[in-house]
Amino acid sequence: MSDEENRPLGLYIHIPFCNKKCDYCDFVSYSMDRKAQQLYLEALFTEIDMMKSKFYDRVFDSIFIGGGTPSIVYEGFIASLARKIYSSFHFLEKTEFTIEVNPSSFTREKFLEYVQAGVNRISVGVQCIDEKLLREHGRIQSMENIEDTFKMLNSSQFPNINSDVMIGLPGQTVNSVMDTIDYLLKQNIKHISTYTLQIERHTMLYSKLRKGKISPMKDKTMVAIYNQINKTLEKAGFVRYEISNYAKPGFECKHNLKYWDDEISYLGLGVAAHSYIDGYRYYNTKRLDTYIDNLSEGKSPIYSREYVSDEERRTERIMLSLRTKKGLNLEKFKKDFNEDLLRSRSDIIKKMTDKKMIEVKDNFLRIKDDYFAVSNSIIVELI
Repeated sequence: MSDEENRPLGLYIHIPFCNKKCDYCDFVSYSMDRKAQQLYLEALFTEIDMMKSKFYDRVFDSIFIGGGTPSIVYEGFIASLARKIYSSFHFLEKTEFTIEVNPSSFTREKFLEYVQAGVNRISVGVQCIDEKLLREHGRIQSMENIEDTFKMLNSSQFPNINSDVMIGLPGQTVNSVMDTIDYLLKQNIKHISTYTLQIERHTMLYSKLRKGKISPMKDKTMVAIYNQINKTLEKAGFVRYEISNYAKPGFECKHNLKYWDDEISYLGLGVAAHSYIDGYRYYNTKRLDTYIDNLSEGKSPIYSREYVSDEERRTERIMLSLRTKKGLNLEKFKKDFNEDLLRSRSDIIKKMTDKKMIEVKDNFLRIKDDYFAVSNSIIVELI
C-alpha cells in the first residue's frame, strides 16, 4: 500500500434539504419534505453499502455532514446515518465528527441526538447578527435563534464550536462585521470561518445585482474588514491557518485540511458530493430524483469521473498550499514534480520577496499575512 493509501481519509455526507434558499446560496439544496428525507436516507444507505467493500482496508479520521441544512432533517435521521457509517467503515478512535447547523432549526432534542451519535464538532451558520441584513438576503434565522443556540452549546460545555461569518453582503459595513466577530468571541468559539461572498449566477442576489437593486462591496471595504478581523482574532488567540479560517491552537478543522492537501483522499456521499480517491475525482449527480432513482435500482449515482494529471496536481499543489499559513513545501514539490520552483519562478519570487508579499523560510514558500487578501493574484503569478 502506498503512503497516500496509508493516510486516513475524510468522509463527507451532503444533506440537500433547506426550509428556504438564501438569496446568495448556490449550493445544491431542495425544499424540506419528510417523505423525501426518508427516501434520501434509504438512498444514502444504499450508496454506503456500495462503497464499504471498496474501503474495507482504509481508515477514516474525519466525518463532515454538510448541506443544505443538516439540522433541518427529522429527529433520528442523523442518529440512523451515524450508526450506518460506523458499521460500514473503519474510523480512528479520535475521529473529528462535524455537523453544520442553522440556529433556526437546531433544537435541544437534535443536539442530544448529535452528541449521542458521536458528533464532537458543531459548525453554526451565523453569517451575521444584523437581523435587517439577514432578512434582506433571505436568511430565516433570528438573533433569538442564534442566542438560544449558543446558550445551549455553552451550558453543556460543548468542546468544539465553529461559526461561519459571511463577508461582502450588500449593505454590510466594517462595523456590522466586527459586531458579529465581537459577539462570537463572547461565546465558547474555537474556530471561525470567514467566507467572502461570491455572487453566483442563478441566485436571487445575482438577479438583484443585474436589476441594479444592490451593489457589490467595494474592494477597499473588503480589505479593511479583513485587516480588522485579523487584528481582533489574533489578539483573541486565534491563528489564521488558512485564508478563510481561524482557530485556537489545536482546533484547526481536520476535515477541511484534507481539501488543501492533494495527497489526502476523501469520500463524498449524497447528492452533488465530490470525492478525491487515489488521483481520481468523482462527482455525484446534482439531481435529487436521479440520485434516489439510481440507487433504488442499484445503479451508481456517480455521473462523472476524471483523472487528475500531473500538471493539474502541480497547479493545485501551489494553489492550495499557498492558501495555508504553513505554505508550500518546496523540497517535497521538487521531489514530486521534478521542478525547483525557486529556479523556475526565480524572477517573480524575487520580486514578490522584495515587496515582502511572500517569504521563503525553512524550505517553505508562504504568502505574508498582510497579503492574504490578494492571494489569488500572487498564486496566479507563481503557477
